Amino acid sequence: MSFSLGERRVTVSFLFTALLAFLLFCDERGAALSGLAAAALHEAGHLAAMLCLGVPVKEIRFAPFGVELVRGDERQESYLGDALVSAAGPCVNLSLFLTCLAAGQEETPFALANLLLGAMNLLPIESLDGGQLLYAALSRFAGPQRAGRAVALLSFLVLVPLAACAFLLLFRSKNNISLLLAVGYLGGLLLKRGRA
Repeated sequence: MSFSLGERRVTVSFLFTALLAFLLFCDERGAALSGLAAAALHEAGHLAAMLCLGVPVKEIRFAPFGVELVRGDERQESYLGDALVSAAGPCVNLSLFLTCLAAGQEETPFALANLLLGAMNLLPIESLDGGQLLYAALSRFAGPQRAGRAVALLSFLVLVPLAACAFLLLFRSKNNISLLLAVGYLGGLLLKRGRA
């Protein structure tokens, strides 16, 4: 499904809608709704940073495992601008967690969703915000090709122990496959880009 929102195109995939409906249907404790709110605020942080920096947003795509903000032109932003856009999402989540912490609400599903999403996105994995931050910093000093190779290698080195933890969690909990799915998704993105 696609529609226009001002000058921006919004595309929502069928799989996104199906996954959203499934999560909300199975959500008995409100965790999925809190996670969705944290994810929406995360993406709003990226969008606000892009708009503040004057980066035109041509399209917003909702896919099953994320939201993609498509730039309106092909001009290259500065490495600092890229880093600020990448940092904006996790900063929103971690700020919201700290606000909940200050209010004594640190164990609520909303607070924990923001902490988890913010911390996870800061991992130095290429397809996450932390990997993009690292790429922007390394590109400035070592050039984009060397930075790309370094981030791809570090992504692999972080995903291997995460995969081991995911299998350990699966065997100990008998049915918790969430971390394994996340690691599989991130590894798949790395392979798709031809980096691993």
